[in-house]
Amino acid sequence: MTYLTTKTRPVNVMDQLLDSMFYDTPSVKSNWKNFSVDIIEDGDQYLVNAELPGFSESDVDVTLNDNLMVISASKKEEAKSEEDSSASSGSGEAVRKYLLRERVQGQYKRSFTLPKDADREAINATLKDGVLELSIGKKPEAKPFSIKIN
Repeated sequence: MTYLTTKTRPVNVMDQLLDSMFYDTPSVKSNWKNFSVDIIEDGDQYLVNAELPGFSESDVDVTLNDNLMVISASKKEEAKSEEDSSASSGSGEAVRKYLLRERVQGQYKRSFTLPKDADREAINATLKDGVLELSIGKKPEAKPFSIKIN
C-alpha cells in the first residue's frame, strides 16, 4: 500500500466507550467532528494538509501509535469574565444570545493508517493560515538482490 488510508470507526456503544477511556472525552457520547484533509504522495514523502481554521498550535494534537496517526483539535468557547457579564446583564450571570453562529468550536478528530514505507522518525508538522501541514518521509525501499549459488 503506497498511500495513507483513512481509518473509519464504526459508531457503536463499545467504540464510544473506548474513545471515552483512551481519548479523554468527557462522556460516552461521541462528539468528535471531522475536518477536510488532502493527502499527496510526492516522490520521497507523503504530504497531509488538514484544514483547521481558527485553531492555534496549542489547540492541535498529532499522535502516532504504531502505524495509526491521529490528528485532533479542540476549541472551547471563551468564557466571559464576571465583570463583563455583570455589566451587560446586571445579574452577574453570563448570558449570550447568538443570532448566527458559524465559527469553529468543539472537538475534531481524524485517524489515518500510515503505509509500511512511512518513516515514523521523519515527520514534520507546521500550522500556518489555518492549514496543518504534515510531511512524512518514506523509508528507503528494500532493493531485490541475487544470491549466488555455489
